[in-house]
Amino acid sequence: MPKRPAEAERVTKENSTSRRVAIAQPKTGQLVWLCVIAWLIPGCGHFILGKKGRALILGATILIMFLFGLAMKGEFYDMQSASILQSLGYLGEMCVGVAMPAAKFFGYSGGDPFFISADYGTAFLVSAGMLNVLTILDAYDIAMGRKP
Repeated sequence: MPKRPAEAERVTKENSTSRRVAIAQPKTGQLVWLCVIAWLIPGCGHFILGKKGRALILGATILIMFLFGLAMKGEFYDMQSASILQSLGYLGEMCVGVAMPAAKFFGYSGGDPFFISADYGTAFLVSAGMLNVLTILDAYDIAMGRKP
């Protein structure tokens, strides 16, 4: 005798919930490693998780925003500033990963305040870091199984 539609629906709901429970959660060390790699190299967390298209788009977007900030002679904030907003700006710029220390290593001193687009450049630098934070959180959600 065939199952009634309501009973069949209940069985499929039970099967889907049991499948969700059966998915193994990643270990904490693996998640920390994933987040550190995703912070250092924008888009690398998605690449490790197999989301290569998303990794390419996010990584390229973050790096292009950072390069636009450098081209517009944006300012690098200092952590030891008297202003809390400038300290937060420093943290925002550091969230872009290896790109900021690499730019300092190759001689970028931190901008020219008299250049006409320096303020926009600074905004690009901080925005690139904040976008990388969102990318890290997205990779974390994918690793946890909360998002496809």
